[in-house]
Amino acid sequence: MKTKLWMLEETSDFMMSFVVVTDKNNAIVIDGGKAEDMPLLKKYVDGRHISAWILTHAHDDHIQGFVHELTKNGLADFDVEKVYYNFPDYEQTRKHTEVTDYPYLCRELDEILPAFNAAKGKIREKLQVVNQGDYLQIDEVKIEFLYAFHDGLYDNLMNDASLVFKLSTPRKSVLFLGDLGPQGGDVLYRESRDKLSADIVQMAHHGHMNVGMEVYAAVGAKACLWCCRDWLYNEQEIPEWMHGWAEQVRSRNRMYGTAVTRKWMEQLGVKTHYVTANGTQEIDL
Repeated sequence: MKTKLWMLEETSDFMMSFVVVTDKNNAIVIDGGKAEDMPLLKKYVDGRHISAWILTHAHDDHIQGFVHELTKNGLADFDVEKVYYNFPDYEQTRKHTEVTDYPYLCRELDEILPAFNAAKGKIREKLQVVNQGDYLQIDEVKIEFLYAFHDGLYDNLMNDASLVFKLSTPRKSVLFLGDLGPQGGDVLYRESRDKLSADIVQMAHHGHMNVGMEVYAAVGAKACLWCCRDWLYNEQEIPEWMHGWAEQVRSRNRMYGTAVTRKWMEQLGVKTHYVTANGTQEIDL
């Protein structure tokens, strides 16, 4: 049996959800989306044992569904062995009043993290914080964590707290970038550029406002995974809503629309693009 990867189409806006099934029919879940995305996730998990559920970062469109299921019944609808994550410490991070946009920092912290913290006691024995350099081996699948939250990256707090990891089988490898932004991408490139090479890459932050081209060049992937509805996949280089927002409002920089990232991929010679706008994508690994 080959390793299978499903990139699930959006039921909710922006969401990211992946299911990997190993050659021994165990599942690995990545994020999952919002509560309304859970029926689709359950369909593809299909009752399998979930050896690992990886939560990339604490944003609604990635883990609100997980938190909903956890709050509802302690994940009773899923057979979960371990949950892997690394989120900023709520209380400690909130103390950083010196940041350029403190209200934004607080909104980021308050989006879903308090709900996760309130419910996590239900599965405390299944939770495991992972750090940069950690490995998992699940059947034929190896997972290497190449980046985790770096204290001090606050301008784009939760996106730059995304776990970055490479999932490898004996045949193919996939680099998952979560929602990593430009600053986090700089750190990833500086610290782990020699480990980034992969056959397939998940486009950071749905392909816009994401890591720099040098990261994708270091990956050297032949195929891209775009968690994008049609409007986002066809976004302009600088959408009207973004004018002045990234730099002036939140002290961010180098944030562009999806058109820029697509141009990078064209320049890097990538010809295969899996896009959720076209429905759930199935890939053999």
